[in-house]
Amino acid sequence: MAVSRERFEQGLSYQAYKAQMTKNQERFEENERTLELDADDVAFFQALPEPLNVLVLAEDWCGDVINNLPVLGRLAEASGKLNLRVFLRDQNLDIMDQYLKDGQFRSIPVFVFFDADFNELGYFIERPARMTQLMQEMRNDLYANDPVISAYPQTLSPSELPEDARQRLSQAYAAFSAKNRPLAVKEVVRSVRNVVSGTPAPATLPVSSSASVPVSGAGNGPKPAWQRPSQEAIDGSVKVSITYCADCGYEPQTLELASALMGELRANLSSIELIPWSDGMFDVAVDGDLVHSMSRDGGFPESHAIIDAIRTRLAVPSKQLA
Repeated sequence: MAVSRERFEQGLSYQAYKAQMTKNQERFEENERTLELDADDVAFFQALPEPLNVLVLAEDWCGDVINNLPVLGRLAEASGKLNLRVFLRDQNLDIMDQYLKDGQFRSIPVFVFFDADFNELGYFIERPARMTQLMQEMRNDLYANDPVISAYPQTLSPSELPEDARQRLSQAYAAFSAKNRPLAVKEVVRSVRNVVSGTPAPATLPVSSSASVPVSGAGNGPKPAWQRPSQEAIDGSVKVSITYCADCGYEPQTLELASALMGELRANLSSIELIPWSDGMFDVAVDGDLVHSMSRDGGFPESHAIIDAIRTRLAVPSKQLA
């Protein structure tokens, strides 16, 4: 379904979107204030023969929105040629589902460019392919050479890793983001320029992801000792680990799930571990087995789905659970 002028005008202005933010507003505005645009890039947009209409899908809990939407906002301000309207993703799924990443994920931000007559010119989703590639290369290096992280397979979610490895991985992500922020800004601008000019996106190396590789426990071999169920789990209770993106403001969904698990399972839980993370992650592991991954399965899990997974693991009928 095409986006009409009338629907476009229902979106929030860029300033109105910032004003209604309830999470990460200070980070958003700091990113906006500190980023630097090249004069050549500003000149490119100023030279457009007519203003373009840009539909944005966003939510204030998303780290990629906090990093990348300020770049578009500054370009619009500096050039005077980009008319932005921002739609909240979760309230506009009919639009969102027209621009799914890889045809299946509701990834944001989404920038959709239209000419004055609302003919679509192209779109940008989530983050530049180059940044995803560099991040994967950083991970490959860590898992090959880091003295702690290299002991574990890269396919594991952080919720499945021991704490020392998880800490080192978290520090590596933070260092990568800080070091590469200027490059990330340039790549967002380059991606947007390519969309506007009709230039195909540059080819990148294949990137592995948890969406396309087996999760732990899928093989037939025995698990290493650090990943085996505890004695408590063997005796009829399990440990649940919830890894959530703290930068994205996923605390409400994390606490809601933890509360549901405690209310339904009680004595069948040996512990619930909450692990603050980054990079848009929301993973749930039961005794080291990944039962939900946002990157693999999309979205937040329904609490009943996690409860059912635990009941299946325990092989105990619902009425026998505490």
